[in-house]
Amino acid sequence: MTVEIRYLGWTAFELTTEQGTRILLDPLLEGRSHDGIPPSPVRAEELYHVNFVLITHGAEDHVGQAFKIVKHSNAILVCDASTAFCAEKEGGIAPERIYRMVSGVQFAFDEVTIKALPAKHLSLRKTGDGFISAQPLSYLIGISSKEQIEQRIFFGGDTSIHSDLKLYGELYEPQLAMLGVGGVDVHGQSLTELYPNEAALAAKWLGVRVAIPMHYRFGEGKEFIEELKKQQPDIKGLLLEPGERYIFAL
Repeated sequence: MTVEIRYLGWTAFELTTEQGTRILLDPLLEGRSHDGIPPSPVRAEELYHVNFVLITHGAEDHVGQAFKIVKHSNAILVCDASTAFCAEKEGGIAPERIYRMVSGVQFAFDEVTIKALPAKHLSLRKTGDGFISAQPLSYLIGISSKEQIEQRIFFGGDTSIHSDLKLYGELYEPQLAMLGVGGVDVHGQSLTELYPNEAALAAKWLGVRVAIPMHYRFGEGKEFIEELKKQQPDIKGLLLEPGERYIFAL
């Protein structure tokens, strides 16, 4: 059983199952020059075929072009409560196409299950004259085959280190994880939630076979790979370039 993982840049990924279901994660594609985030080599218009769009929290570098993609496709939006509100009010997306998530909730869609887990972070988005906030999330994505084999992928979004990651590994046994290892610039320093050495420990706690770094601008991805070699050499660290694909097989 395989799933194709295409890295789109920053925290954006496209997953394609053997059955052809396409899942889009945190699709920032146009970049944010003031944050030093370059645009993706993939345009939003190329992703109007996706079936699901998952958003971990309301920050603009994670929502990205999600509303545009959902509006121009038949995709279902799975997201936190603040993003769901903005999707209706700003994006003009019909509520029946939005699955509002809080931690612990699991939705099943044919061969795909999506479970929301708490992330240690903050979800904050400017709206009108104020701000809207909700619980930030990580996702556990399960993909089942006809033979009842399940691939389980952990998508961290923005999370800092926390011991519940070890519990997630024991309970859900993910086999692959995407983990943030860097951040954006604030007053000349990086606003980093999860540093490479902490992300390597997170991968160890999750018990995954493969770990992919994301959410970085400089050399943090390579640092993460080196930390994995030191802390957990049995885990394959995979450094993908934007646009690159990887076939994950069980």
